[in-house]
Amino acid sequence: MSIIQTSSEIRNLFVEYFKRQGHSHQPSSSLIPENDPTLLFANAGMNQFKNTFLGLEKRAYNRAVTVQKCVRAGGKHNDLDNVGFTARHHTFFEMLGNFSFGDYFKKDAIHFAWEFLTKDLGIPKGRLYVTVFESDDEALDIWHKQEGIPRDRIFKLGEKDNFWRMGEIGPCGPCSEIFYDHGPEFGKETDPYKGIVAGEDRFIEIWNLVFMQFDETAPGKMQPLPKPSVDTGAGLERIVAAIQGRHNNYNTDLFLPMIEKACSVLKYDLQELLALEKQNKLDSVYNHQHSVRETLAALRVLADHTRAITFLLADGAMPSNEGRGYVLRRILRRAVRFGRKLSPEHSFLPMLSNILVDEMGGFYPELKNRQALIQTVLKDEESRFLQTLDSGTALLENELRQAAQKNQKVISGELAFKLYDTFGFPLDLTQVVAAEKGFTVDEKIFEQCKQQARELAKSSWKGNKNSSTEKNLTTWVNDLLQKNKPTEFTGYESLAGKQKILGLHDGNKPVEQLGEGATGFAVFAKTPFYSESGGQVGDHGKILGPQGSATVTDCFSVQGIYLHQLDISMGNLKTAEPVEQQVSLELRRKIKAHHSGTHLLHAALRKILGHHVQQAGSVVEINKFRFDFTHPKAMTRAELDQVQNLVNEQIQNALPVQTEVMKHNEAVKKGAMALFGEKYGDQVRVLTMGDFSCELCGGTHVSNTSEILALKITSESSVAAGVRRIEAVAGATAIEAFFLTDKKLSQLSQELQSEQPLEAVQKLQIEVKDLERKIGQLKKSQINISDLKSAARKLKTTDGLNFNLLVCDIPESDRDLLSKTLDQLRDQLQPAVVIILGEGGDNKSILIGCSAEISKALPAGMLLKNLSQKLGGKGGGRPDFAQGSVPAGSAADLVFKTLLTENKWTEV
Repeated sequence: MSIIQTSSEIRNLFVEYFKRQGHSHQPSSSLIPENDPTLLFANAGMNQFKNTFLGLEKRAYNRAVTVQKCVRAGGKHNDLDNVGFTARHHTFFEMLGNFSFGDYFKKDAIHFAWEFLTKDLGIPKGRLYVTVFESDDEALDIWHKQEGIPRDRIFKLGEKDNFWRMGEIGPCGPCSEIFYDHGPEFGKETDPYKGIVAGEDRFIEIWNLVFMQFDETAPGKMQPLPKPSVDTGAGLERIVAAIQGRHNNYNTDLFLPMIEKACSVLKYDLQELLALEKQNKLDSVYNHQHSVRETLAALRVLADHTRAITFLLADGAMPSNEGRGYVLRRILRRAVRFGRKLSPEHSFLPMLSNILVDEMGGFYPELKNRQALIQTVLKDEESRFLQTLDSGTALLENELRQAAQKNQKVISGELAFKLYDTFGFPLDLTQVVAAEKGFTVDEKIFEQCKQQARELAKSSWKGNKNSSTEKNLTTWVNDLLQKNKPTEFTGYESLAGKQKILGLHDGNKPVEQLGEGATGFAVFAKTPFYSESGGQVGDHGKILGPQGSATVTDCFSVQGIYLHQLDISMGNLKTAEPVEQQVSLELRRKIKAHHSGTHLLHAALRKILGHHVQQAGSVVEINKFRFDFTHPKAMTRAELDQVQNLVNEQIQNALPVQTEVMKHNEAVKKGAMALFGEKYGDQVRVLTMGDFSCELCGGTHVSNTSEILALKITSESSVAAGVRRIEAVAGATAIEAFFLTDKKLSQLSQELQSEQPLEAVQKLQIEVKDLERKIGQLKKSQINISDLKSAARKLKTTDGLNFNLLVCDIPESDRDLLSKTLDQLRDQLQPAVVIILGEGGDNKSILIGCSAEISKALPAGMLLKNLSQKLGGKGGGRPDFAQGSVPAGSAADLVFKTLLTENKWTEV
């Protein structure tokens, strides 16, 4: 075997080998597909070349090599529940790929794969077997005659295994796969052919060569492609396992640094665990807690899911309740649940994510660039979910109690799915808890609910664009690029131009003219119209021709060709005729003010809140803009005022706005910040506003900050865990908003009949508080102390101390009322511990009172501290009284159960 050892070396060797063979190294595309709304996540190396293989897009190269980030955790490729329990199921993986777009074909593709594996990586030929499609004698002969592989090591397989299709129709062709033999100890079959067909763990596919040879015009009807292509994929995890002599992917350096760190924290001996696994002692209990199988599975889930979560967050995905965010949240919560299974005291994801960034941040710089955001989201999501997990446990146990009272023995599938979907409980966990108390779960209904949720997630991420129009325009653009260069943008210098129309399109096909009332698209060699990009909307304006005119309602680009969306308002426009291009000065002025405003806002946020603030997305529109940024909590009114004042101060300072075009590395040295989601070439445009702001940006901007006039923040809200959103207006719109505020104050003065509206409001507030006090007294008289007292339980501590415990929910937010009620209950139940849960918005208020005679043994402050550690929340107090808050899901029965479990109290 080769002296090559690390995954990093293998990854780099792959790229360098194919670069020597004339391939252009292309970076991995984002895990969030940019131009394919049918994909949940990037799941194969060929995703970014889909249009190239379909003939809809031309590249500057005809050979490419990539290391593609992939995630398979939803839809067709959903094996999430297997991850951690098998040797090769992963949510995130890296696909090594080399591609030929009508250049080389089978002979070269086969030679490249065999040479790289056997020479560059040094894998013994005796460990490798090859499969080909049953009728592909051409590939079989190349393997045998060109590469010298014995005929008995090449196997023919059918269409299911060795024929690839992009869809029901379109490019397709035979496959040839390379299998690695891990050795006889990993399989029962001694015959390699039978072992491969049976899918034994001994023989693992490590490379797949797809020969795109045909165009399937109808099912079963194929014709040869004029330019056959090659698409290959080699799983890095599987190749690393072979090189490092590991049968299990999780025992390689792609996962071990994280697993070793978790074991170090837990004080587990990883080598001992692996030795027990090798001896097949998987059911033996390890460390007095879980079986070896459960312990290793949990460690591997943490390592795998940390990779997927970290890379998804780095590429801009955010946890949410739909689409991609829904899948991400499920992966994250599954990881947290397994982490808590290992230890309720430790937080694993943030710690393991940092290790991953250290290991892989060199090859994937986006990991380091977004590390602060990743950490913020992980900590926040983990904290929230732990509270939810406790609520789910309480919900299940409450359901079991109610079912037992009704003599029911089946837990509904709907409840099981709610626990799975909302609280992260897998079905098997619900079944185990239910079975312990003699219940079963309606698995059929559970699966129906699960399928409905999959369909909902699928529909939420599918794009809404007219795919037919999009495909038609892409084909048209490719035809234009055969004869024309990409559109030249002249809009930095001028808002008008004179050009001939290069082409017109009605959405279905290219046309020679568009008549009055029609809609369509126009293309020019040069244009002053800005194309939608970087969050900035496209310009609007007019096209004036000799025989007609049109309104430009949008402008966007496809492969560098600017498409001007038109409404023909008069006469007609014809291809090749000269026209005048006029960008709307008024609308461009508004857009510039808003876009420049985002740059000032970004810089001000970093100065006021700290340098952890990074842009996480923006949309610049005509009448407003929004700016998303990383920050762990809501901004205070004072912080918003500081930021707004600082921005307006820079506007009043009339800072010069300058642009320079320079090399990307020079821009970075200068301190220019890159905008999230943007792609940059070797030459970049750097925009500076005095010494206050310096960013990379291709948008349109004011020439002096004074042109922005003013900026007013209209709202601040949450987008996702660790990400906030500010919406604001600038320019004349902002001034109007400030005037509107003054107008409202004036109206308030008139309504209050006071020239001092603030003083009048303060007077009203005092009156409102007095009314609230009186209402509280009325409410107090309505609280039935006798009913509450009846729910008290007699308990005994491990030291033999007897007392009454009452935990109750009172739907009231008035702390004074709750406190007085608590005093009454404590005095009437003593010796007693009384806990009241009240209302409080996102959290519940909690008050704990302890009788004087037991407050030393059971201090209220200590009880609240322990509850906060288990349930989440905060608070403190004296031995006889404590108050604070706990998560909204903390019901009285959950608090009661937690106290009994943690303090080992027993009922008398």
